[in-house]
Amino acid sequence: MMQNEKYILVDNEESLANLVADLELYDMAAVDTEADSMHHYHARLCLIQITIGEHHYIVDPLCGVDISPLFSTKAMQTVIFHGADYDLRLLWQAYQYSPKSIFDTMLAAKFLGAQHLGLADLVRENFGDELKKENQRADWTIRPLPLEMCEYAIHDTFYLHELCAILSEKLIAAGRMGWLMEQCNALIEHAKMPSERTREQWRLTGSSLFNPCSLNILKHLWEWREAQAEAMDRPPYKVMPAELMLAIVRAMNAHYPEIKIENLPKLPRNFRDERLDSFKAMLESAVATPESEWPERLPKAPPPPVIPHSELLAALKIWRDEEAAKLKLDPSLLANKGQLIWLAAPGDMPWEVRYNEAHLMEWQKKIWNGILREKLPSAKRIGED
Repeated sequence: MMQNEKYILVDNEESLANLVADLELYDMAAVDTEADSMHHYHARLCLIQITIGEHHYIVDPLCGVDISPLFSTKAMQTVIFHGADYDLRLLWQAYQYSPKSIFDTMLAAKFLGAQHLGLADLVRENFGDELKKENQRADWTIRPLPLEMCEYAIHDTFYLHELCAILSEKLIAAGRMGWLMEQCNALIEHAKMPSERTREQWRLTGSSLFNPCSLNILKHLWEWREAQAEAMDRPPYKVMPAELMLAIVRAMNAHYPEIKIENLPKLPRNFRDERLDSFKAMLESAVATPESEWPERLPKAPPPPVIPHSELLAALKIWRDEEAAKLKLDPSLLANKGQLIWLAAPGDMPWEVRYNEAHLMEWQKKIWNGILREKLPSAKRIGED
């Protein structure tokens, strides 16, 4: 049980050198990260927690020391994470670091049919301990780091080595370790891919039915919010949530081209003086924009790449759910909605082609081969023209 465990803060050249030396002595490290996306405009990697052996390190990437040498050490090539996707992306973006292999304890628990996948749930179930939650939304840019935040942070790696050992034994017994390794390898590669950002980020969800006049106001409002957020160093949603932006646009459209604050939804309390003047000036600029410069509605989305055979899709879903129940797994692990659609492609497309179009992993293909041998031995009874 963790009680006032000591940790080592890495925030200078000497402590970094000691960590690098320590990391060369081990084959595996437990790692977690903290970022500041909830408190600042530009999200930064603020903390890296590392547990090896009996040592718990808290690395400060904001200390002004180049911490990159730690990423080429032996222990950092095989890493235990809990919910690896975000950590992998953050570390790749900040340092172009990617481990050679990982063990994701959340994914491992999912492959074992666990109902609750949070680290606190798994720690409670396997060790009987309660993790602290007070600092889940803390601002990790605070320096010096408060003691309670450091203690909270190290909880996220303290149990991972033991948890990895417990879950590994269960996965091997269930014959599912290969499933996890294949999925983890895919996570590593996925984290290196650039995030998909729309060309026009101002087109918020819910604005697709807006007319060009409303889209023009929304574009001005979004750009104003971005400028305000950057100047204040706050996340844009804390300046103005998307729901309020859409409501303002609807109200403006209803009274266009009149600009009266009393016609708008209630604005945040800090909208006064210079900010309120700036907000009004932005609306005036939007109204003054010539109609020829208004954004157009986006064209209708292209048709899906494949329209599934409805009877086959229904059958595949039933068979998937039955097999998942036998394996005590979340059905989406065997095939999510998009994958089912490709598996249910009409015509006589070979199953191997369907598998590849659905981007099934090898372990998923083996399960589906078993399903099809039992349910669809001729492979053409359902979905054949």
